[in-house]
Amino acid sequence: MQVQPIQPSLTFQYSSILKDEFKRGAIKLTKDITGNPLSKKTASLDHTIPKSKGGKSCLANYNIMNRIANKLRGNQPLKDFIDLESLIEYIIVMLNTDTGKFDGIEYLKKWLPNLKKEIKENK
Repeated sequence: MQVQPIQPSLTFQYSSILKDEFKRGAIKLTKDITGNPLSKKTASLDHTIPKSKGGKSCLANYNIMNRIANKLRGNQPLKDFIDLESLIEYIIVMLNTDTGKFDGIEYLKKWLPNLKKEIKENK
């Protein structure tokens, strides 16, 4: 039997309670903050403040985003991709989510300051 080397992945698959609970069906989002549809297969974690601009890989800096929209955004300003109506819906869903493992209100308390910082720095 010949062993084949593992091929490196071109994308990083970050994990977080946010994505886990969404994929479990406990977070009832139908679209991301850009207005793109979300499903278990299309959901990815977006760094609100890109890692290349000092953003951390932590719950307070993650939002659930459609995988294609996430790749298109890259490290570009998030404000150029946000759909206001979809952002409001995202916030409302989070305000009404408490799965026992994930508290949407606590998430928003930590995430919204990062969103504000990202938008402010890219005016």
